[in-house]
Amino acid sequence: MRPMRNGNWICCRLMNNDEREAHLAYLQAQADGPVEGFELRERSLGKALACALTGLLLAGLGAWLIALAVLFAPQASSGAIWLLSAFGLGLAATGAAALACAAALYRRHGKRVLSVTPDSLCFTNAQAPTPLHAFDGFEVEQRYFSTRLIFTVSAAGSAPTLAPACFKALASPDAVAVAGGLRVSLWLCTPVVAGRRLALQELVDLLYAYLQAAQARHTLAQLFPGVARLGEAAR
Repeated sequence: MRPMRNGNWICCRLMNNDEREAHLAYLQAQADGPVEGFELRERSLGKALACALTGLLLAGLGAWLIALAVLFAPQASSGAIWLLSAFGLGLAATGAAALACAAALYRRHGKRVLSVTPDSLCFTNAQAPTPLHAFDGFEVEQRYFSTRLIFTVSAAGSAPTLAPACFKALASPDAVAVAGGLRVSLWLCTPVVAGRRLALQELVDLLYAYLQAAQARHTLAQLFPGVARLGEAAR
């Protein structure tokens, strides 16, 4: 998926009055973004059920092969018994791993992934919300079983403080800092907002609208502080 980046720009040269007015109008138009927040949640119940059924099937097949090895141990050769037992144990272990994945996915179902307001974004394992203008852009990677979100921290921003990831984080859509804290990454199964599943492009458009508006307001405050204060008072 092509990365979505902030479309606002800060002029690096002196602008005449016409250019200032045009740039101000552009920023004001971009700043009129969403006014209500939303929560992005995860839907993973279907994948949890599929993993559970697969795990039960593999574990049952492995147990059956082990039982056959025990039953025919007095008659069959030791090599065949060892081969049958090893294959059965491998299937049983794979089934147990699939059941563990099913349990983790079941615990993830319905959990909050992101809390987004017009001015901030909060990850599940973040200690506090992060201003949206602290992010320069984001990328969305669609995979076969999951969707990955990667937020890029701007040069003037700072990465959010996140609780360290651990084994239990598999059962929660936690974010992790990567690339030396310059990016924040997380994955989820199926994105849901207000109980409705979002397609990939819908998710991109939704996040981009909030990020673009927040960046425009921040740029407006930097270049035209008087106008920005009037806008804040009106809100």
